Amino acid sequence: MRVPDLVVRSVFLICLVPAAAGFAQEVVPDPALFQLEVQRGAQARLERVVEEASGAKVAAVTVSKPGPLFWSVELRVPALKFQAGKRYRCAFRAKSSSREYVYVVPEKATGNQASLVQGTNVALGDQWKTYTVEFTPSENADPARLTFSDLSVDQSTFWFAELKLTEE
Repeated sequence: MRVPDLVVRSVFLICLVPAAAGFAQEVVPDPALFQLEVQRGAQARLERVVEEASGAKVAAVTVSKPGPLFWSVELRVPALKFQAGKRYRCAFRAKSSSREYVYVVPEKATGNQASLVQGTNVALGDQWKTYTVEFTPSENADPARLTFSDLSVDQSTFWFAELKLTEE
């Protein structure tokens, strides 16, 4: 066996052993990959900044003109994969410039882009706080995404950091 084969196979096994042993798998998406979807005349921008206090990478969405529908502005976390019947926990830190709700929902990223479960409304305040949303998809989705919707209700800024998705 060549050394590169050994290294590749070792890395592959290290990644698989915790899942096979029943331990939770965690995905930490890079905020640099988050996508902003703006529709129906809404106006918004996505900035990637670093929080001074913690050094955390932050996705900041500023809605300057709300759209006519709650989903006119959405922040999407792409390149995920969900399996039917598995339980997932999504933890993230967030705040908004005014008291706002966001709707957190896992969705298919292709085809009809349907929701995999009913989403969860999360009330954000103007101070950083850690939020947790749990869900169990009813069907497989690969590729999938996690969507933060309801950003188009008012003019506001939303900050999201330290998102972790855990498969249990």
